[in-house]
This record gives sequence, C-alpha cells and structure tokens, in this order.
Amino acid sequence: MAILDFLGSIFGYVLWFLFDAVSNYTIAIVLFTILINLIMFPFAIKRQKTMASNARMAEKQKELKKRYEKDMKKYNEELAKLYEKEGINPMSGCLSTMLLPLILWSGIIGAINRPLKNTLHIPDEKITAAVQILPTLPEVEGKITKGYEELQIVRHFSEIKEHLTMFNEEELADIEEYSSGFDLMGMNLLKKPNDCAFSEMLWTIPVVCFVSSILMMYISQKMSGMQNQMQGCMKFMPYGMFVFTSYIAYTIPGAVGIYWILNSVVGIGQNVILNKFYNVHTINAKNEAARYARLKIQES
Repeated sequence: MAILDFLGSIFGYVLWFLFDAVSNYTIAIVLFTILINLIMFPFAIKRQKTMASNARMAEKQKELKKRYEKDMKKYNEELAKLYEKEGINPMSGCLSTMLLPLILWSGIIGAINRPLKNTLHIPDEKITAAVQILPTLPEVEGKITKGYEELQIVRHFSEIKEHLTMFNEEELADIEEYSSGFDLMGMNLLKKPNDCAFSEMLWTIPVVCFVSSILMMYISQKMSGMQNQMQGCMKFMPYGMFVFTSYIAYTIPGAVGIYWILNSVVGIGQNVILNKFYNVHTINAKNEAARYARLKIQES
C-alpha cells in the first residue's frame, strides 16, 4: 500500500492537472495514457531491438545446443562467448518488459483507487475522518465496498456533502469537480461492473478489455513475425492472462478498466510505428552490418 500511495501520489499530480484542464475523466485518461506511452516509447524501442537480437540468436543457439548437447558446461561457455561476440546482453529489455509496466500500473491504480489522498492530495487525517463516518450515513448504507471508500466518497459526494464537515471549501470544491467528470455514455466509471445491473452496460468494459488485449497481441506478433514462435501450452498462456485481467476489470471501478482499454489501443498505434521504423528485419540487417564491421576491425 505504501508503494501504491507513493507512485499514486506522483501519477495523481499529472492526472489531476489533466482532469482540471478538461473536466472530463475519460479525456484526461486518454491524454494520460498517451503521455505514459510517450515516456515508455524509448523502452519500447529497446524491447523491439531485444526481440530482434533474440530472433537472430535463436538459430545460432540451436546449432550450439546440437553440437554440445552432451556437455552442458561447454554449451554454456560457448553460448556466453557467442553473446559477447554478437554484442548482445541477454538480460537487456527485462526492465522495460516486466518491471516498468508493473511500476506504471501500480502508480495508476494508486491514483485512481485513492483519489482523495493521491490525486487531490487531501491530508490523511481528514480522509480518515471521512471514511470513519461513512458507515453511519443512511444515504450510502449498503453501498460501501471495503478498500474503495475514497472512491465511494467521490461517487456519492452530492448525497453526503453536508456530512463532510472535515473538509474546507476548497477541498469540497475539488471533490465536487472530480465527482462530476466520471460519466461515459451514461456509464458511471466510479462503479464496479460486478456491482451493477446488466442495463448499466458496465459489463462491456471487461469485455472490451479482453478483445483489445487480444487484438494488440495479434497485431504485435504479426508485425514482428512471431505468430508461430510459441508452441504447446505456451501458445495459450497470454489468453489465460487476458481472461484474468478482464476478470480483475470486472471487479474494480470501471475507471481502471478504461485505462487498460486505452493502453491497448495506444499500444496498437505504437506497434504500427515501431514496425515501420524499427521492424525486426531492419534491426537485424543493421546489427549484422555492425557485427561485420567489428569483425573486420578485429581482423585488421
């Protein structure tokens, strides 16, 4: 929770700045998503180069394994030499593919799930006082989900405003402004799909999450030429992950699911750009040329 709050507080300043400028959560999160992907773009290029290097190494690694299949120690030694000779770091790209997305996701969750603390930056003691009185208010009886109290204060602000005497006028005005911008085509993005009636259409958010994730993976694999790289059960692992994330989107406020959808859509655009300027074949051709130049220098 401390990590979520720390990262969420940083992201919250950006999210509130964008929201304050446009007064609409959906537009703010679109701008936020584009901004995050621009920051991540250099790491996406790095990941693309790593994928190209791994594709180039795959055949050479297969030959080594065939040659030294009975001597794994020798195989590992020769493999290390091959990586050094090719100028490839096998660990490169791990930061951008695993750690950074997790950090970004944690920050976004922290900013959205605890808007009073991390987005509006209201003092903790006031938030605690507001959360403590929630169960005593008949206006929200039976509507409060544990862990999402701050979101519920924002969602039901108009009903409970008169009870929130712990906040000053400026803080109340900020909460009121924030609470008014979460409508998307009649859907209240502060609600959770699993708590809503079918007619409220919030169930479409996890469905679109699933479809957009598959579409992004398909386009990414097709452009990189890696559709047939994964075999056996590994081929279906991404789909299991997409089902899991869609289920999470079904159980959390729609605002988070909207970010995931937009992130997939922006990711598709990013993949198109990467394939045009940093596709695997172009990168490998440049790497081979650079390797040949290095070898010529070493020989001379």
